[in-house]
Amino acid sequence: MKFVLKSLVLDLRQGQEILTFADVSYFWGQMGAGKSSIAKLIDYCLGGTIQLSSALQAEFVGATLTVELERSVLSIERQRDASNVLASWTVDGDVHSVVIPARTAAGEVIAQTDIETLSDLIFWLSGIQPPRVRKSKLKAESKMVRLSLRDLFWYCYLDQDDIDSSFFHLEEDAEFYLRLKSRDVIRYVIGYHDERVADLEAELDQLRANRTARAAAITSLTKTLEDVGAGSELQIAEREASLKLALSRADEDIRTLREVTKVQQTDHALDLIARKTTQLGGLINRIDETTRELAEVRERHIRHRNEIEMLGLKFRRSSAARAILGGVEFVDCPRCLQHLPERPRLCCDVCGQEDRMELADAAEQAAIERDIEARRADLDDAIRAIDGNLERLRRRRDALLAFKTGLEVERNRAAEEADSAFLSTVLLKERERAALQAELDSLGWLLRLPDLLREQREAHAQIVAMEQVMREALKEARTAAESDRSSLEQLGAYFLDALVQSGVPGITREDSVALEPPSFYPAVYSTDPADQTVSTFTSMSSGGKKTLFKCCFAIAVHRIATRLEAPLPELLIIDSAMKNISERENRDQFEGFYRMLYKLKAGELASTQMVLIDKEFLAPDPSQAVDVLDRHMQPDSIEHEPLIRYYRGK
Repeated sequence: MKFVLKSLVLDLRQGQEILTFADVSYFWGQMGAGKSSIAKLIDYCLGGTIQLSSALQAEFVGATLTVELERSVLSIERQRDASNVLASWTVDGDVHSVVIPARTAAGEVIAQTDIETLSDLIFWLSGIQPPRVRKSKLKAESKMVRLSLRDLFWYCYLDQDDIDSSFFHLEEDAEFYLRLKSRDVIRYVIGYHDERVADLEAELDQLRANRTARAAAITSLTKTLEDVGAGSELQIAEREASLKLALSRADEDIRTLREVTKVQQTDHALDLIARKTTQLGGLINRIDETTRELAEVRERHIRHRNEIEMLGLKFRRSSAARAILGGVEFVDCPRCLQHLPERPRLCCDVCGQEDRMELADAAEQAAIERDIEARRADLDDAIRAIDGNLERLRRRRDALLAFKTGLEVERNRAAEEADSAFLSTVLLKERERAALQAELDSLGWLLRLPDLLREQREAHAQIVAMEQVMREALKEARTAAESDRSSLEQLGAYFLDALVQSGVPGITREDSVALEPPSFYPAVYSTDPADQTVSTFTSMSSGGKKTLFKCCFAIAVHRIATRLEAPLPELLIIDSAMKNISERENRDQFEGFYRMLYKLKAGELASTQMVLIDKEFLAPDPSQAVDVLDRHMQPDSIEHEPLIRYYRGK
């Protein structure tokens, strides 16, 4: 992945500082000159966080990093304490710029590109599709998340602060989520995360999202049907039939009333409303009585369930106690500690009564446990059924109460109007008929809901079946991708070669490196059968060894990425490889490490840009033809100027 640093411009309170980068940029000198701040500011422009030094706290305003990518040169400007960056680039002569989150996504920034963060933009300008991995490796339902540039950058920027304290988050005591992301980077680099696996994971993620949407729709439709009191198509049809029958009766009553002569006596609407109100009141009372009875039955079921759970607990406790105490022979009383008298055979040593304690057979205990669970499940089902009936009764009562309230309103209206008995009765029947017709019309859309629910359930079942097939295919693809261990073995060989060339004490070319998935945590084993020691980052006793161990692994990752043409940024920033090493006392390690870097830069890693920061400088061998831009830095110096040339610390 082409990734070339061109320049870094610092906006300061009293001007600007401009740094340009070569194939190898080597910053060295005394502490406090701002060497590490250069690497931190590069990382800051790429979305990292930063702890400002005292000089930067006083003077820093913002920074602009220019990076050459595959499709364009990208300028990234980030102000102090800003969460967004201003990104500018040119494609086909057209200049583009956008304010984009440095790290946290907040939706698509550029339409129809799926670009949400600076990381996405860099992948896009590099012509690379951001890799997607499962957030959880333990749950098949886990959603897919992007592997960001920040994750890959762990193997590109070795920060001085944690170069000897953290091994790329691969160690067992590292934060769980970070450890999984770091493993994903290794898989991605060595080819275990190939295109077939990525495509299947993306398809599976889409199926999972569709299934979740279908399940939500099913839940919503089911709740809607329950809320309107229509749990199925049959119930809706029954309600429709009852409404049509009531509507027919209302039409018949109206026709009958119109045939009655005015001479004949007709009941007044007030009388009809009063009788109906009385009937509704009686029906509501019966519903209330039924509700009380169901509530009492529900309480009895709950008490019974609690008793069964308590009895089950007591049974398990007594079984455990019998299992523990069954083989104990008591000599003294466990209460008063006095010696127990002789007891007849088959009697309890403690109480003297007939010993009835028999250890329950395991199969018998399991059968009792199943009986307890089955009875509790029956009671749970009964409680759920009662809850459903109570809910239906509640809805029925609310509907009757609303109807009764409407009748009382009609009664008040009829009492105020001085209509004849005939007219008042006809008006009442017309209103009833209109209400029935309105409810019947509203059932039209409701009849469609069971069909929609059935369609959603069928689609959900199809998606579940497709998911199962896709999971099997993904499992086979992963197995096939991980069956080829050549890349992993080559990574181990590169790692051992770097350790030996760097002169790490105690490690020889005859040793072997173990890099086993899924941890990918490297361990170096001696070939001597008598030597049982294992060298890992955690077991290293020296901070200097830890630093070299980590640096050598990062170099090995870049070598395998170059060999496999993996999309790892071709940039390696090492801040203080000799952090815990004296260049004079450990001259072999100092020279061995940097000569190894120069050798790789002249060969395998020719396209990998390097930014090196350390206390001392070692020039490359003239025969290697490596272009090194070195800058000697000292605080408060005019000859070897610090990062902020005008700043003089207090």
